[in-house]
Amino acid sequence: MDSKLTLIKNTSFVVAYDGKEHVLLKNGEVAFKGNEIVYVGKSYPADAERPDTVVDAENGLVIPGFVNIHCHIYGSPLERGFFEDTSNPWFYMSGLYDSLQIRTVPPEEQMRFFRFSTHEALRKGSTTVFDMGMGSEEMIRAMAETGIRAYVAPASVCASYSTDNGHLVKYNWDVDRGYARLENTIRTHEKFHGSYNDRVRIALYPGQVDTGTPEFFRDVRKAADQTGMLVQVHAAQAIIEYQQIVERYGMTPAAFLDSCGLSGPDVLYGHYIFPSGHTVNAFQLEGELELIASTGTHVAHCPWVFCKDGTVMESIDRYRALGINIGLGTDSTPQDMLAEMKLAAICGKIAERTPLKASAATVFNAATLGGAAALGRDDLGRLAKGAKADIIVVGTNNSQMCPLRDPIKALVYSGMSSDFTKIFVDGELLVDDGCLLKEKDETTLRRDLQQSAEAMYARVKEKHWDGKSHTELAPMSFPVVDSDSF
Repeated sequence: MDSKLTLIKNTSFVVAYDGKEHVLLKNGEVAFKGNEIVYVGKSYPADAERPDTVVDAENGLVIPGFVNIHCHIYGSPLERGFFEDTSNPWFYMSGLYDSLQIRTVPPEEQMRFFRFSTHEALRKGSTTVFDMGMGSEEMIRAMAETGIRAYVAPASVCASYSTDNGHLVKYNWDVDRGYARLENTIRTHEKFHGSYNDRVRIALYPGQVDTGTPEFFRDVRKAADQTGMLVQVHAAQAIIEYQQIVERYGMTPAAFLDSCGLSGPDVLYGHYIFPSGHTVNAFQLEGELELIASTGTHVAHCPWVFCKDGTVMESIDRYRALGINIGLGTDSTPQDMLAEMKLAAICGKIAERTPLKASAATVFNAATLGGAAALGRDDLGRLAKGAKADIIVVGTNNSQMCPLRDPIKALVYSGMSSDFTKIFVDGELLVDDGCLLKEKDETTLRRDLQQSAEAMYARVKEKHWDGKSHTELAPMSFPVVDSDSF
């Protein structure tokens, strides 16, 4: 590990951590040695160790890297320009059940999508990701080689979704496969956990609350206790799922998971956006969110994937007031944490019908300290001595960040991820002036992705339950014409 000392200076503000909360340090400086921050303050001492490298922030804002606690790296680009502006009213407008059986690509092309999304997440500020997907060795190595910090959670699912008629969800059960994948996760943990200078850790991902059995979830809990792995499971992410759990067990998703042992400080619930009392959930059941809070279970909030289906969390401030730790994730596409912060803030205000809720500080905390807490890490999501050198320098000499008064409000409501001029992970500079330093051929990456996506569109007709083509399923925004004159 490189132990050189790097000093970042000439800043507008540094978002420092004082041991309790973020604070704004005007014209501050940050120094790190190797992968650890050694100084955050007003001016690096003249009599301290001389820096090997001095980074000129050019009056930029220096912030901790974002901790993205819920993303599906592989599947991300499959939705872009396709499933937006579409939905199925028979599935309560959820795009989940129709899309999953369509957005598939052959194994030989999967790495194209995976590499593209990993690079997108990194460039847009996710210095740490919690990726739930296939978790193959090839994917783990490819992700690690980008330099990103990753919690990799291979899917261990006992059932998949499909529909034959567009109004009924089928559960295709294969419990043996779920157990085989669980054993694979344990083997993957033995091989990769703590590898790549501890940038790679392995976690458990038993899919969705409605695609596992009580016995399977109890065995997941045993695996978590034996290995120390974190667990993330989707819950209360769809009304059909919620109804299934009530019908099967007479419990809310949170109560059911708690009865199986899948609750506590080492557990994250993906989304939990439709608890009892939500506008689109007619159940009136007591103590649901309170149970999550009392067990110390975390919630991963991903606003965009639900916004595009016309719904919002009601609301981030309500969850936090109950004592639930909220972190942010990107889920599918785009892998852009700043975009998620914007939506979390705006949707929180809409849900509460007041501009005084879901503040910029609230969502920034969720993207940093909240995510770190969900991972049980006090060395991520903050700029403080002893923390990991996961750092973003945000350019402020641009129209969207000027005038610069409150840099957090400016960043959340006006900033863009393209303003990120430098991104360090584990003390290594990975993005410089928007360029990925470890990816030399982004043109080929985009070209290969386009080819694979077009091949996927061509296969939609044979995979869709009603034989619809991709243009019938998701019509183009405007007619596509081929003319040289208008």
